[in-house]
This record gives sequence, structure tokens and C-alpha cells, in this order.
Amino acid sequence: MYVIELDHQDLPLEKAGGKALNLAKLTQAGFNIPPAFIISVEAYDSFIKGEMEDKISHILHSVDFNREDSISQGCSSIKDLIKGEKLPSAIHSQVTARIKSLPQGYYAVRSSAVAEDLADASFAGQLDSYLYIKKEDILDRVTDCWASYWNDRAVKYRHDSALGHQDSGIAVLVQKMVDADISGVTFTTNPVDGSSNIVIESTWGLGEAIASGLVTPDTFVLDREGKLLDKEIQNKTQGYFLQNGKNTLIPIEDDYQGKSSLNMELLQQLLQLGIQLEEFFAVAQDVEWALECENNTIYILQSRPVTTLTEGDDILWTRAYGDEYWADATTPLFYDVMGKMLTDYVNHEGARIMGYNDITNTQLLKLHKSRVYFNSWVLEKAFSYYPKFARSKELLNYFPLEDQERISQYPSILHKTLLSQVYIALRDSDGMMHKTDKAYRKWANSFMIRCEEFDRTDLEKISDQELISLYQDIEIAGIKHYQLIRYGMVSHSIATNLMVKNWLVEWLDDDGSLYAGLISGLDDNKTVEMNIKFSDLAMILREDPDLLEKINNVDLETLSQSEIRELISTNPDFKQEFDLFIRNYGHRSNTREILYPRWREDQAYVLGVVKLLSSSDLDLRKTEAESRNHRFITEKEVSNRIKKTRGGFFKARIFSMVLNLAQTYLTFRENQRFYLDHILFRQRLMLLDMGRRLAERKFITETDAVFFLYEKELFDILEKGKMAPDLKDQILKRKQEFHRYKSSLPPKFIKNGIEFDDTVMEYDQNAIYGAAASPGTFTGVARVVESIEELSQLEDHEILITSNTDPAWTAVFSKIGGLITETGGILSHGAVISREYRIPAVTAVKGATQIFKTGEELVVDGNEGVVYKKGNWGSNDEK
Repeated sequence: MYVIELDHQDLPLEKAGGKALNLAKLTQAGFNIPPAFIISVEAYDSFIKGEMEDKISHILHSVDFNREDSISQGCSSIKDLIKGEKLPSAIHSQVTARIKSLPQGYYAVRSSAVAEDLADASFAGQLDSYLYIKKEDILDRVTDCWASYWNDRAVKYRHDSALGHQDSGIAVLVQKMVDADISGVTFTTNPVDGSSNIVIESTWGLGEAIASGLVTPDTFVLDREGKLLDKEIQNKTQGYFLQNGKNTLIPIEDDYQGKSSLNMELLQQLLQLGIQLEEFFAVAQDVEWALECENNTIYILQSRPVTTLTEGDDILWTRAYGDEYWADATTPLFYDVMGKMLTDYVNHEGARIMGYNDITNTQLLKLHKSRVYFNSWVLEKAFSYYPKFARSKELLNYFPLEDQERISQYPSILHKTLLSQVYIALRDSDGMMHKTDKAYRKWANSFMIRCEEFDRTDLEKISDQELISLYQDIEIAGIKHYQLIRYGMVSHSIATNLMVKNWLVEWLDDDGSLYAGLISGLDDNKTVEMNIKFSDLAMILREDPDLLEKINNVDLETLSQSEIRELISTNPDFKQEFDLFIRNYGHRSNTREILYPRWREDQAYVLGVVKLLSSSDLDLRKTEAESRNHRFITEKEVSNRIKKTRGGFFKARIFSMVLNLAQTYLTFRENQRFYLDHILFRQRLMLLDMGRRLAERKFITETDAVFFLYEKELFDILEKGKMAPDLKDQILKRKQEFHRYKSSLPPKFIKNGIEFDDTVMEYDQNAIYGAAASPGTFTGVARVVESIEELSQLEDHEILITSNTDPAWTAVFSKIGGLITETGGILSHGAVISREYRIPAVTAVKGATQIFKTGEELVVDGNEGVVYKKGNWGSNDEK
């Protein structure tokens, strides 16, 4: 049976797929669903069986799943195969007959995978769906949905999650589009506080206005008896409506912009619907609905469980603080490796030294969906020791919007702050502001000597116990790093930079340009020095057309280390500089996560960056000299202007002292990353060798599986020679979860097991707020980059839009005109390097990689922290 109706009894998952099965259940239970039917998995299976199935298997066997280009090429071949094949007559006749019976209108044609919505797998967003399709085009879109089962991300996910590519199939749901006058969402548990109250959000038109962040919806909170507890009616200036088969953005009439989109009668209906759905599914529901006023009908578009943790707690957890330091998806082993150091030495030991006894034993971190979340109560208590002026927008961004005003006005515990400095002087004098940087440089020099000793060790020739002892030695040698960053990063850098920034605003009415000028072009910045070396290599390559042509004509990712050595050996100068670069920076990587290779292990990446930079004639040595000269000029200008204010000579003297410290600790902030990478590189090498030993002894299936053990589990296996019976299954589940979430950013907050995000704030039409990170304005073309592998697509003077950046990314900053990131604040890595190169930057733009599209023209306003779609901004002047 190729066509199935939603009211078909006992419909199995393997015939309908997860999405369609959910709607079928709702239909059979009597809920009002937009008219729909299912093209079954049996139709897909019948379509590809036989010769096409053999061809697909042949293509899959040729794919190298460690190479993105190989996956992409294989998937493209399979999709072309599917789209080029005619439907068998039996499928064609059944589906065509059902389409002819449909009333006129527009339809959604949605993929519905069998593996979708299972507890251990998620294909959300990986398969294609099509909206506003005319009747006569439905059949073509069905084939497109089948082809999307072989999208790159879906195939890579199935491979990484150990799911068979042809063990399950795909159904297609054909459903009438609702011409909604009002749309919204009903939560049958409050996603903010976890209470049993019902929360309803709504707006005029289709729900895409809410999903895209274009409008802030009206919000209503009701108890389960229907009493209205709270409501917030927003100014809804525009909305999406179905016009001529298109989802069209139109202005809302003036009389309706500030009017409530729901009355009490509709609220009661939606509340009852929500409760009925919760009772039907026996779990709290997140319900998408749409209302057509003409027939006064509320349609249920989708109902799914509210995403919860397996174990809830009443702590508010925030991902935002982790984004400053620990931005990428995280394996269990790396969570332990760095997490215990941050907890034991940065948080607990640091708090005891400073006398902050109320935060000395609290759980600091949680690993959720492969992301690290921080306990916001610990952060809030720490911020209470800051003076009010230091509680900047960037710091408050770690907390939900509704808490930010309260925290900003929280009484300052200044006497404890002053007392803490006395305790530091007595208990850990290296933590004093005039000593920390010097102490860190001294530690770094000694640690590098320790690294040289380590590098002479042949890990494969030492025993298990010797390897564990060596690991512990390196770990102990690295403790001082964490003991000093708790002052240099957490206290000194934030405090001094905020003081400088605030004084510039208060005394000189600075728009951010003076501040940026004062903290760029700083000496001894390891990241800037690294980028200059990248630039030097690019210049040598530009001057050697033969080598450049060879590099351009080869797929670098396919080359072995020895082949790369052979390739570059044709130019002795280039090879010498390349080898020196690897010697000095080979411990760095595209990400801090230790699962991934470092540049010494993956020299193809370094050569790829050099190749990318060789297409531009920028000279970063010259750029850096200009930045340094600009800083000298700005320092003189600021000093002279401050002296002309009331009490100017005294202010100028104090300002100069604090500025020197701010500059010192900005450099400290960047350089500690350089030395942390040295620690993590050696730890990675030892953990890899432990993984090799476990794989040889059949405890794990492959070396990299070691990173999906927790540290205690790893050492227990090495020391005891045995592992828990269910641990292999646990490793597989952890690996599946990591790959499921590594390319997506989960919600910013968790409380009582409920995930939630801030409300996106409106600002005029087509403009989104973030944090002002680097001043200036720039008008240009957007380039959305979701992974570092996509940086090769970046063109000169484009606006780079990504989730977050790390030192590996900044080599290409010399090419870009502006930066937009989803995470980070004024002291995040991307912000610091943007100011260094005088690139306007806006950070903490929620959903930036979805809101903005590659190719569209944007205006990045780094002064105000706003991004505009071009045409909705008062001036198009570039920086």
C-alpha cells in the first residue's frame, strides 16, 4: 500500500516515519489536523529496490567518511540517481490519483524518516521539506524528499551513529497549508521556571515570524484552571501571511500592532487543547498551532514533548559563559580533563583563597547535549563582588533577560571585595594584579622546558603505569596555568578593561573607537604573531607560481604527511618557514576539543590556510605595524583630552596606570590560550596512546573511542585490566550524542530539566541586537560559515557569520570586512582579534547562522551592537 490515510488504524512506524505517525495518532484521537495523507516507506523501498539499490551500495562503498568532499560527491551521485529515475507505474498511479482528489490550495510536502524522533536518533533538519506547493508539483517534490534521505549531513550522521543506511527508509507527508491569521505555541509546562502553568505565545499571521525571531510574540501565562496569571502584549509591526502561494512579510495595520492577538475565549480553547494533548501523550507538550478566523478553526500543526533532561534540578545552568572559553561540542573525556581543573582550581580553590566561602563547594559544570553549561548561581554570586559599573551588558548576557536588571542592581559586597585582595596578598601573592602576568610568564617558560623533555619520550615503549604517571606529571605541571588564569582572566582582565571602557565613555563620550585603538597593536600577542607567520608563508607562496599551481591543483585533504613534505620541498625557503611554523604552532588546532588532531598531526590544514591567504595581497606585518602606530597616536590623543577635563592631570595618571594593566591582561588573555594548547596537546598524545592500547586489547573498537570514556573509567580499565559489561554500549551512545549535537547549538539555559532561550529582541525592521564587540560600521555581503572547513569559501571583504571563533580561525580575519558570532562578549577571542585588525564586530547574536543567509547584504554596526539588513539602516557608509 503506497498511499495511507492518517486515520488508518494500527499504523506502524516503519511504514509512516516519525513525523507522519505523530500526526496520524493525533487525527485518530480526534484532534483537528490540517488534511493530509502519507506516501509510505513501502513506496520508497519499492522505488529503489533492485538495480538502483545495488548502485547505491556501490557508491556508499566508495565513500571515505573521513573526508567531507568524498561524502558530498557520493551523496550527490545517489541523489542524481534517484531524481533521474521514473516512478514505477503502480506507485505513480496510486499517488497521482490521491493528488487529483485534493481540493485546490497549497500544500506542504514533508520528509518523514523512520529513524526520526526515536530516543537514540535525530534527523531533525537533515531531510528536506517543501512548503506552498501547487497540486501539479507535488509528485516532483515527493521524489526530492526521497533524494534528501541522502543529504550529506543525514548520511554522515547515520554513519557516525552506526545506523544502517538502508535498514530504514523514508515516508512523505502531503498536507494542506493553513492560511493562518494567528499562530503560536502552547507549552503545557512553563519552560522558564518548570512549573505546571500553561504558557501560550502568539502573533498575527504565520508562525515563521516567531520562529525566525522577527517579532517578539504576545505571551500569556495561565494556571490549569484557566486563570490568567500574567500577560505581555508586544508591539507586532509585521507578520508573515500566505499570499499567492508565498509566505509574504507584510506590515501589520496600526490598530492591530499593539493589540492582543488572543482573547480569553481563544486562550481557554488553547489551554484545553494543550492539556488534552499532554494527557494523550502522557508527557508535557510543546504544541504548534494555527488559527483560521474565516472558519474559526484551530489546527494542530505539531505536538512534541517539551525537551527535558533525564534528571532535572532547580539550578539555572547557562551555556553563555562556557561559550567564552569552551565553545565547541565536548567529549566526555575532555569534559573531565579540563572541567576538573576549572572546578577545583579556578572556582573552589580560588574562592577559598579570596574568602568567598559560599561558592567553594558548589557544582560548577554540567555536560548536556555535548555542551558545557555553568552554574549561573556561582556566576551571580561572583558578580556580586563586582562594583555595579562593572556589571556590563556583556557580562549580564550570561543570564536570562528577566534576571539581568535584578543582577545589575544587586547590592555590591565591596567590603568582601577589598578583603579578598588582602587574602590574595597573604595566601597567594601571585594573584596580585602587578604580579600575575609576571608569574604566568615564569611558569610558561618552565613548562615549555617540561614539554621538551616530554617530546623526547617514546610513549609506545613505556608501560601502562609509566604512561599514567607521565600523564599525572604533565597534569600537575599545568595546574599553575589554571591557578593564574583565575586572576588574570576572571578578575584582572575584566576589571581593568571595563574601567578603561567606562572612563572613556564618561570622560570623552567614546563610541568605542578610542577603546579599540588603545587595545590593538599590543606587543607579544601570540595569536597575532601566529597570523603574521601565516601571512609570511602566503607571501612566499605567492612569489612561487609553480608551487602555488601545484598546491591549487591537488586536494590537500587527501595527502599524507609525507606527500605534503614532498610537495613543499620544491621551495627550500617555503619548507624552512613551514617547518618552523609547525615547530612553533603545531600544538594548536581548529578547536580546543582534544578529540581532533593538532596541526602537527594535520599539516594539510595549515597548508590550506596558507593557500587561502595567498589569494590576497595583504601583508599582516605591515597591518600590525599600522595598528601599533595607531595605538601610540590614540594613547597620546586620549591622554591630552583627559588632561583637559576637570582634575585632568590626576585622571590621566590613574588612567595610564589602569590602561597599562588592561593592555597587559588582554595580551595575557590571548597568550594563556597558546600555553593551554601546549598542555592539551601533550594530554591528547597520551590519551591517544591509552586508546591505542585499549583498542589492541579489544576493550574499544577504535583508538578515538577513548574520548567517549570518562577519565575514571579510562584509568580503571588500564589499571584493572577489565571494564564494566555495559560500557561499550555507553561509549556508542555517547558517541552518537556527540555527533548528533556537534553542529548545532542547544538552548542557552536549563532549569528544572527544561531548556529555554532568551526572547530575541526586536530593533526596527530586519535588525537584530547583539553585543558591541569591535567598533565601526561595515556594509558588505554575508558569508555563513558553520565549520572551519568552510572557510575556504570566504571571499575578501565578506562579513563572516559563525557560531564562535578560536585562534585557528583568526588567520583569515585579515580577509573579512565584518564579524558576527552567536556567542561571546567584548573579551572573547573573536572580539579581541577583530579590534586588533579594526574589523567591526557584533557578538552574542542569537541564531545568527540561521537568521542571516550567505549572499545577502548586511550592515554590521559594531558601535551599537546591531546587525541590519541593507536598506533598513539610516546610512550605508562603510567603516
